Amino acid sequence: MAAETEVHETSTSMVNGVLAKIGAGTDLALKVRVSCRSACDLRGSIVRIVAQDGCVAREIELNEFDGTGSETDQFVVKAPLKLGAYEWAAVFLAQEREGVLHEQSSVPFSFIVKRHATSIAVWDVPSPVLLDARFAVKVGVKCHAECKLTGNKYEIYDQQGAELATGTLGDVPWPGTASLYWADIELRAPRKEGYYVWRVRFPKPGLGVPHEEASDNFGFTTARSPEHVVTVEVTDKLTKAPIRNAEVVLQPRGGSAYRHRTDECGVAKVGVPEGEYQLWVSKDTVEDAKGEYDPVLAKLRYVTLETTVEVDSDVTIKAELSAVPRMG
Repeated sequence: MAAETEVHETSTSMVNGVLAKIGAGTDLALKVRVSCRSACDLRGSIVRIVAQDGCVAREIELNEFDGTGSETDQFVVKAPLKLGAYEWAAVFLAQEREGVLHEQSSVPFSFIVKRHATSIAVWDVPSPVLLDARFAVKVGVKCHAECKLTGNKYEIYDQQGAELATGTLGDVPWPGTASLYWADIELRAPRKEGYYVWRVRFPKPGLGVPHEEASDNFGFTTARSPEHVVTVEVTDKLTKAPIRNAEVVLQPRGGSAYRHRTDECGVAKVGVPEGEYQLWVSKDTVEDAKGEYDPVLAKLRYVTLETTVEVDSDVTIKAELSAVPRMG
């Protein structure tokens, strides 16, 4: 008589947790474990990832054994492109080896396929901008799954929601990034003085993979044409050394602030209309003569200088900042 086949029940489980939500068409990282009560070595046996429609998304072998169970390497399958909820299963196929039949077992896992998240940003926004003048900003959009967004459209709206301009993203990502696609766009400033908040929007693109739309706000001020130049020379009160990269703010009464930073010589030149201004000069960090970090100087900070300036002609202000110990 033929020997009776021994039957072993098996148990299949997921080693790593499955993301509850995943972007359409992106990688789903999985690892599967199969064991039986007799602690058999099941290396070489096949595990299938089966979609809810019965299609096999991936086959992979068990290739690790730790004495109690066998595991696959971590592997990936592509998530569907269609949005929605899915329930798939990892299935260990029944196999007979050396008179032992290991029965089939499976474990279900579920996930939701969502649109790819995107984010949008605006930078290099000048402020203030001359009344009714043309000015340029940079717009960049990133897909969090690093999809190529070249040629896709973005839109800019004013505070009342009126569309002002549209543009398309360029071919090359912003330097130092993998997927921030960007473009320059020219806009026209309003004809009245004030502070304005405009909105930039990235609508859902017409790509094969579904993406979310994104939006962001950016602000700027408008001002009359400059009539005079205020030169601010910033130095350390003790050492008399110029302070580079100090912030200089000239705030007119009831108007928008003019913001500049000092150059390598500690000088900022600010063009402004005639009038009275509140002047602030500040810099939080204290650096050495070469502008480099010094652990002793890092324990100090500069006290902000504040004064009033009457501008009816070109004027030069000498601002000496005092370094004091940081609190705490």
